[in-house]
Amino acid sequence: MALTIYYATYPMPLPTATFQALLAPLPVYMQKKIGQFRRWEDAHAGLLGKHLLLAALKACGHPGALDQLRYSGFGRPFLEGGIDFNISHAGRMVACIVSPQARVGIDVEAIRPIPFEDFKGQFSEKEWDSINSAADPLKAFYACWTCKEAVLKADGSGLHTPLTSLEVAKKNTVTLNGRHWHVQEINAFRDYACHVATDRKGLEVKVEEVKF
Repeated sequence: MALTIYYATYPMPLPTATFQALLAPLPVYMQKKIGQFRRWEDAHAGLLGKHLLLAALKACGHPGALDQLRYSGFGRPFLEGGIDFNISHAGRMVACIVSPQARVGIDVEAIRPIPFEDFKGQFSEKEWDSINSAADPLKAFYACWTCKEAVLKADGSGLHTPLTSLEVAKKNTVTLNGRHWHVQEINAFRDYACHVATDRKGLEVKVEEVKF
């Protein structure tokens, strides 16, 4: 079985007419939320993320519509009917993964120079040693970070669970609250780190770009 990541990039703002045409079919509350973003990058991520979800659901043959979205107690969106999805964005890229077979989580981060030493407290000693001994410590930092975030997003607890509760150093399976998550690093995006987490082992992950 395979999962597909649908992604879109937006190196510059979409033409106003295109943006409005994509905005119009969304539920009113989504339109309002997108309109409240101050940065155009965030508005585009919110808009295109919803359309990636629609494209992914259509490809899976799922009749789900955005007005059918529900939210867990932790604020994680979901659809009834046994299909799961997750959306992540960073920089000027947004990605969506949908699965009718598994619980899924995805996290992407733009790889840019930062004083990552400031985040040492978010990692275990083993993880921190692994990061600093890597050939490219900055890339290793982002790989570890996205792995943790993908698991938290799959679990659904998100910001309610500290990153320190996870030990992911060089692991293919991570345990959180007694549940096992299988993680995969995705190296398909230039200048971005990405991980996917699922509760089923051995799922192939494919990548497909969607242009707007």
